[in-house]
Amino acid sequence: MLIAMAQLFGKKGAKMPVLLVEQNHEASDYPDVVEFLQPVKIEGTLTNEDEIFVLEAKCATEIALECSRCLAPVKQKICFELKERFAHTGIEDEETQTFSGDQIDLTVSVRRGIIEELPMRVLCHEDCKGLCPACGNNLNTGDCGCDTTERDPRFAGLLGLFDENEEV
Repeated sequence: MLIAMAQLFGKKGAKMPVLLVEQNHEASDYPDVVEFLQPVKIEGTLTNEDEIFVLEAKCATEIALECSRCLAPVKQKICFELKERFAHTGIEDEETQTFSGDQIDLTVSVRRGIIEELPMRVLCHEDCKGLCPACGNNLNTGDCGCDTTERDPRFAGLLGLFDENEEV
């Protein structure tokens, strides 16, 4: 995601509108993202503030994630704001990113913004039943009939005392 901004060099206070649409985003670079359903859209303004270039933009996209319980696909809109500072190489500042030439690469900033907006946990619906721990069937589509009684492994030796088929 490159911004060609040569027209702002040497023009303190000059502004330039920014509108970028990036179609080909690789989902494997993002945790839990299955695919990008819409391109990443960046819309904002790039301003020359005494050879420090400030980008203020709103970004949006739509992605598909997996439900945390049943692994069904879930659509999620991602919206975030970018406020980044850029300068030519040589300026030492923690808040300012450096660039060379007459293009600014926004890939790292956009990636960071998307990752920060990813939800910790996604559910297809609030009362999702998840997958059967025994056979793996989706319990939202119906009961599979598996015995899912949880037994404490510390008492496994005592289970033999209550076996009906065993003579005492």
